[in-house]
Amino acid sequence: MHKTLVIAHRGASGYRPENTIEAFQLGVEQGCDGIEFDLVATKDQQLIIRHENELSETTNARTAPNSIILGESSSKICSENLTLSQIKELRAIERLPEQRPGSAKFDGIFTIPTFSELLNQEFIEKQILVIELKAGSHLKHLSTSIGDLAIQELLKLDSNGSNFSIVFESFDLEILLDVKKRALASNIDAKYFFLLEDAEFSHELLTIIARDFDGLSISLGMLFRNQKWVEESHLLNLPVWVYTARAEEADTSVEAYYEKIIQTGVDGIFADQPDLLRRVLEDRAG
Repeated sequence: MHKTLVIAHRGASGYRPENTIEAFQLGVEQGCDGIEFDLVATKDQQLIIRHENELSETTNARTAPNSIILGESSSKICSENLTLSQIKELRAIERLPEQRPGSAKFDGIFTIPTFSELLNQEFIEKQILVIELKAGSHLKHLSTSIGDLAIQELLKLDSNGSNFSIVFESFDLEILLDVKKRALASNIDAKYFFLLEDAEFSHELLTIIARDFDGLSISLGMLFRNQKWVEESHLLNLPVWVYTARAEEADTSVEAYYEKIIQTGVDGIFADQPDLLRRVLEDRAG
């Protein structure tokens, strides 16, 4: 039977502020197969887990009591302008508080995690770590590539204790090719998924992706606009993952919403509420 993977999107982000250790752990407790998260870099070239390098919507940077943004001339507060020690003074907040008041109750409690901190959590054992490498202005401040920084962190681990699998993904072709090159040179076992958001179906594009990568992740809009993405990808032995299933967006029942996605034959679903998706999948199986 075809198994559909449940991937906790930035953790169980429907219940806890996204991209926090607490959201990741809850996703695992709710039965996910993998956790997805995003990496950006700080001023001192440390990798932190945030959706993007602009921090206003996912942290309390504008209201932090320590005046962390004094002297900032830009309307944006970016990770590359702050050191890791400064970022550690911030706290995560819910990005969609009106839509998710339950998650917003945890505003100001959880710290901003580093990649290293997540890699050393016991709960990631046997999980798929889906690591999105983010493009953006933070890359201009690096003396090396973001892929190199990620590989360096993985190399610090005791290989005998690293009982998880790795998938790198990015919307940026060069970033993904770079991390693949560096991982292969370092004998790090990983898979590579190319991210697409609003592309029209193209067999030629799929052929290029199949040549260089192990799979692709597409948006729900792309999936429902043309299900050839799944059919043709499978002919090329490319698994297809889809983002993002959000229970709040169900226009009938939550079960029917997930069922519509599952029936397309996708191989993995990024879900903000992994417990609800897991329940639907188990009901189908049993």
